[in-house]
Amino acid sequence: MVLTRHQAKQNEENNGEENSGEENTTALMVINDPPLLTISRSRQDFDDEDDDNNRTIKVGNLLEQLNDFECSSLDALMARWPSMHARLKGMKPHLPPKRDDGRPTLVLDLDETLLHTYREPTNNLNHYWDADYVVYAKDGRSCLAGILRPGVTEFLVWASGIFEVVVWTAGHDDYAQMVCKLLDPEGTLINHMLSRRTCIRMRSAATGEIMYVKDLCALGRDLGRTFLVDNTPHAATLNLSNLIPIEAYLGGNSDTELKEIQRFLESNLVRLTDRKNDMRILLHRQLNLKRRLRERIDNWKSSQQGSLPST
Repeated sequence: MVLTRHQAKQNEENNGEENSGEENTTALMVINDPPLLTISRSRQDFDDEDDDNNRTIKVGNLLEQLNDFECSSLDALMARWPSMHARLKGMKPHLPPKRDDGRPTLVLDLDETLLHTYREPTNNLNHYWDADYVVYAKDGRSCLAGILRPGVTEFLVWASGIFEVVVWTAGHDDYAQMVCKLLDPEGTLINHMLSRRTCIRMRSAATGEIMYVKDLCALGRDLGRTFLVDNTPHAATLNLSNLIPIEAYLGGNSDTELKEIQRFLESNLVRLTDRKNDMRILLHRQLNLKRRLRERIDNWKSSQQGSLPST
């Protein structure tokens, strides 16, 4: 059950007593993960093309913040793209057939893109007093609390009038359904919801860490009219030409990223919604993200080689 700030405070004051016969706990189910693929790094050829146009999307900031793990993961995923793409051919699309309404498809990540969720003990009210929602676990000792990104409701209302809106998270089904209900209580803004079981689950041979990749090819949509807004570049490795990056949201009221994304879409993409143009061309001209990510990885690989002791 999702609780508002007022309900969470009342729940705490009543020491866990039930309100109006409703349950005050929610179990977060454990769902089997999708099959695991192991990846390892390999060298890539990089292109020397240059482009300085960032517009309102902070691509430079994104590239600066990539750490060793992210660079290693992106390098390995890019190397494995041809074999993974071939393996996924012929699979049943994750989404039902789309009615021919002329709308492009906008895929939105959930955590740190539309909201920020964190875990806290239930006896520490001060930590989640400012939360927009609280989910209690069955044991009564812990909960998930979260904060909605500023402007998320307005953004979804705007996007739902222009795009087919798909929320795709690496979280489990029950969590995704709960948060989508919170974001869209009337069920009129979000057309489809996808969770972890539709991601490609991969383990990095270098670090052993698991990551979840979202393959837009598996949606059954025209890739020339499909976009992914995500704060994690490796999630979109198979479709970097479709990625509109957004900075991770970890709380705070001054964030304006969703407004910037809306302005970017309005000024560059929406004007083509009634035509058959491939919108990835615009993303390439404005962001050139694929080339810039590869360049960032190339620089990282050079720095790694330079730090190795000489023999």
